[in-house]
Amino acid sequence: MAGARVIATPRRLPGGLAGQLREKYEVREPDGGFPLCLSEFAAIAEGAEAIFATAFDEMNRAFIAALPGSVRYIASIGVGVDHIDLQAAKTRGIIVSNTPHVTTPCLADATIGLIIAACRRFREGLEIAETGEGRGMLTPDSWGERVTGRTLGIIGMGDVGRAVARRAKAFEMPIIYTTPRPSADIDREFGARAVGVDELLKTADVISLHCPLNEETRHLIDAAAIEKMKPGAVVINISRGPVIDELALIEALKSRRIFAAGLDVYETEPGPIREALRSLPNVFCLPHAASATFESRIAMGQRVIANIDAFFETGAPLDPVV
Repeated sequence: MAGARVIATPRRLPGGLAGQLREKYEVREPDGGFPLCLSEFAAIAEGAEAIFATAFDEMNRAFIAALPGSVRYIASIGVGVDHIDLQAAKTRGIIVSNTPHVTTPCLADATIGLIIAACRRFREGLEIAETGEGRGMLTPDSWGERVTGRTLGIIGMGDVGRAVARRAKAFEMPIIYTTPRPSADIDREFGARAVGVDELLKTADVISLHCPLNEETRHLIDAAAIEKMKPGAVVINISRGPVIDELALIEALKSRRIFAAGLDVYETEPGPIREALRSLPNVFCLPHAASATFESRIAMGQRVIANIDAFFETGAPLDPVV
């Protein structure tokens, strides 16, 4: 592995992760603040074979084009790769990998937590508790909906979608789902049924999004989709913010066209959450923290290192995307 170099994106790596990489590779990190301009990062990356990426590093077509010819690999930490122009990378012959699977249990746990919090209106309950009220005799305006027995519609039945379905069975939730590859095995394991998106929107009490962000899924949940939902529907999103048209969601929540939402990702990232969204009493917001556990973060770090090692040893990472 002599001469192999791993280059961080225009931000410094966490100390522990950087230390493990330095045991085997030369790690170049920016000395100054974030962000660097493309020319500054290209200078750092000159002669490097690999780049370390996070989900918050936008690697668009211009970024890929500015990379020196030595770069053959982008090692991204995290599941989503919508921050990377995969076609531009493929055209240049640059391999891209991510770290799937290792965060699945924590993502599924967080989804169930958001379902409970949104259905039971825990946001409003917390605000009432902060006033000093200690009894449950609240007005119907602040009552929640029972989770047990409600129909769960899962959009995207990959690893996380299936893990959510596995947990939802404990709540006796009938499960319907959409996926490009429905299977009888999924149906048998979860007592589930594959349906089209329209039927899912019309039938589900809780709609949980677990699909990647691409041109087909951008604003998948828009005003027209919301209009098809039940009036008491609850929307959960831990996938990517732009899968939902947030302005349409805000209007539906304000008018009580739908009952509530539980969100971990936002259309405005990496900027602030819209104040009009986070101020609504029937929205439970997390700060893109569904995978933020000690277990997930450690596993993600170990997996990205394993991908980098495999690339330099064999020419291919363990989790290639392109």
